[in-house]
Amino acid sequence: VPSGVKIRFIGHSCFVYEVDGCRILCDPWLSGRVFHNGWDLYSPISTTMSDLDGIEYLWISHEHPDHFHVPTLQSIPESRRTGITVLFQATIDRRVAEFCCELGFREVRELLPEWVRLSPDTVPGLEVLCVPAPEGNSWIAFRSEGTTVLNLNDCGVRNVPEAASIRRRVGTVDLLLTQFSYATWVGNPDQRELRESEALDKLEMVAFQCEALAAERVLPFASHLYFCHPENFFLNDGVNTPSAAVRFLRDATSAEPVVLYNDESYEVGASHGTDEACRRFNEDVERVLAAGPLSLEDPSVGADDLAEAVEGFLVRLRGDAPWYLRRMLGSTAIRLWDWDRTVRLTVDGLEDDPTPELDSDVALHSSSLLLCLQHRYGLDTLGVSGRFHKPAGGDYRRFYRFFRPGLIAMRGEVVGIGYILRSVLNAVLVRMGRRSN
Repeated sequence: VPSGVKIRFIGHSCFVYEVDGCRILCDPWLSGRVFHNGWDLYSPISTTMSDLDGIEYLWISHEHPDHFHVPTLQSIPESRRTGITVLFQATIDRRVAEFCCELGFREVRELLPEWVRLSPDTVPGLEVLCVPAPEGNSWIAFRSEGTTVLNLNDCGVRNVPEAASIRRRVGTVDLLLTQFSYATWVGNPDQRELRESEALDKLEMVAFQCEALAAERVLPFASHLYFCHPENFFLNDGVNTPSAAVRFLRDATSAEPVVLYNDESYEVGASHGTDEACRRFNEDVERVLAAGPLSLEDPSVGADDLAEAVEGFLVRLRGDAPWYLRRMLGSTAIRLWDWDRTVRLTVDGLEDDPTPELDSDVALHSSSLLLCLQHRYGLDTLGVSGRFHKPAGGDYRRFYRFFRPGLIAMRGEVVGIGYILRSVLNAVLVRMGRRSN
C-alpha cells in the first residue's frame, strides 16, 4: 500500500526523502572522481544541485568524499544554502559541522543518538534518529506517516547484537537502504578469489540485515561506482551489480528488493520496475568496463618533495602518538612503482632500502605515499582507493601502524594504551580467522 513517503534516487548513496512537502537530501556526490582519482560513477548523474528544488535539510553520513563531497556542496547556489539546514552526527572534532557553517548554510544541527522532530510546526509527524557507527560512519532512520525508512549506507551491520540494538530503537523497517558490494582494496591482481568471496560476503550481510531487522523492502545502493584508475581497475572483476544483488536477495530473504535507476522516484509500498532499473545499470557497468581504466597519469614525486613531506609527517606523528607507541613502530619497507626502488620509513626519516618488491610491506605510486604523509586521512583514502598492492613477502600492518594514529587523532580521539590493546586484540582475531587483516 503506498505510504505517502517518497524516495527520489539521485545516484550512488544520494537520494531525497520526501514526506508532506518536506525534502531531505542525503549524501550528495553528483560528479567527479574521488579517493585520489580511484573511483568514478558508472552511471552518470544528470541531476545538479540547481535542479533540486525545495530541499530543506541535508544529511551527511560521514566524511568520505562519496558522501561528503565538497565540490557538490560548493555547487549549491549561495542563495539556496541559506534555506538549508545541515544534519550531521555530533562528533568530537566538529570538522564537518564547522566546514558547513563556513559555507553559509542556514544552520548545522549536530544530532545526538535520539529521536528528534525536525519541523514540529510544519511536519509534526516526521522524526529522525541518527546514530554514530565505527570508523566515523553513522546511520539514520526516518519515521513519518507510520512508515520507517532506515539508511545504513556504509555501516556494515553484520552481527546479531548490533542488529538487535538497531531494531529496538527503530522498530518496524518498511524500507532498508544499504551498501551491497565491496568498496575498498580486496586482494592483489592475482587474487580474484578474495574479491569474489568478499562480494558474496556483502550479499550475505545484506540478507542478514533484512532478516535481523525484519525489513519489508530493501534498496541496495551506495555501490554504484567502479575502480577507474589503471592501478586499481583490476578490482572490478568481482564487484556485485544491482541485478546480482536482486537475484541473491530474492532467494535468500523475504524482503522485497527495490532498485531505482538514477533520478527515479518511488513511493514506499508501491510497485516498481526493479528489473528494468537493473537492466539499465548492467548496460552502464558493461560500458565502463569495456572502455577500460581512465587515462590518468600521476606525476612522480621528487626526492626533495618526498623528504620534506616525511619531515612534516614525523613532526605531526610526535603530536599524534605518545613516545612509547612511536618506539614500537619500528620500520616499514615501501616499494615505489614509479621510482622502481624501495625506501624504508622509520621514526627518524626515509632512506633507500635494498628490499625487493616481493618482500616490501606495501607497493604503490609515490603520489599515494605523499598523500599518506601530508594528510591524516591519507591512509583511509589509500585503502578505499585500492591503489596499492600488498606483496606476499611483506607485512602491510607495519605500514598501516605508522599512519593509523593520525587518522584516529583527526577524529579527536586519544591514541594511547587503549589503542595498543585494541590493536593487539585485532591481531589475535586476525590470527584466529575471526577478522580480516
